[in-house]
Amino acid sequence: MINTINGTPGDDFIQGTPGDDLIFGNDGDDQINGNGGNDTLLGGAGNDQINGGSGIDIIEGNGGDDQINGNGGNDHLFGGDGNNQINGSSGNEVLAVPGESLGNNQLNG
Repeated sequence: MINTINGTPGDDFIQGTPGDDLIFGNDGDDQINGNGGNDTLLGGAGNDQINGGSGIDIIEGNGGDDQINGNGGNDHLFGGDGNNQINGSSGNEVLAVPGESLGNNQLNG
């Protein structure tokens, strides 16, 4: 079973569960923590800090200046528009930003 968690239009602190989560940060400057499980973490507009967990995670920053951290597992980490810092971990990570991104992006494997 996948747990779905929705943020608000404001700034949110969202803590995932030990299981599989689908988390929408929505607007605002959010901090999202996936914890365990195989999570999909979607930042939305705003400057977000998004941290995966021990599972195999899919993380998308979307708009804003985002910091994305894989934190274990074989994760897929995607920036969006803005200036993004994307940090992989010890797993086999996929790190990417869209080709049309005009921001200054830093990718660390």
